[in-house]
Amino acid sequence: MNKFEAVLLISPEISTTSKKNLIDQFTKLINDNSGNIINNEDWGLKDLSYKIGNFTKAFYNFFQIEIDGVKIENLNKNLTQNESFIRHIFIKVDKHQELPTKLDNEKK
Repeated sequence: MNKFEAVLLISPEISTTSKKNLIDQFTKLINDNSGNIINNEDWGLKDLSYKIGNFTKAFYNFFQIEIDGVKIENLNKNLTQNESFIRHIFIKVDKHQELPTKLDNEKK
């Protein structure tokens, strides 16, 4: 299993319940692909560096996951098909950083 860090940008137009459902769907997707979520953080609503579609803000969510690298393509495909996920990125890391992250500390 490889270690990855993922950041998901979620539409600011969805409700809190819908956002929770999206995170649950992502968690189920990871589990269905034989992966594990080690940690996650909700970074909240933040300004985007540039406009994406009609959005200038998005909900940011950070995940530390362990999953086989070949499964990332399947995750990308599923996330791209859901319009509520504005953007997402998976970065392979050697080891996970300690939480809370700097961004999580800034929101407090």
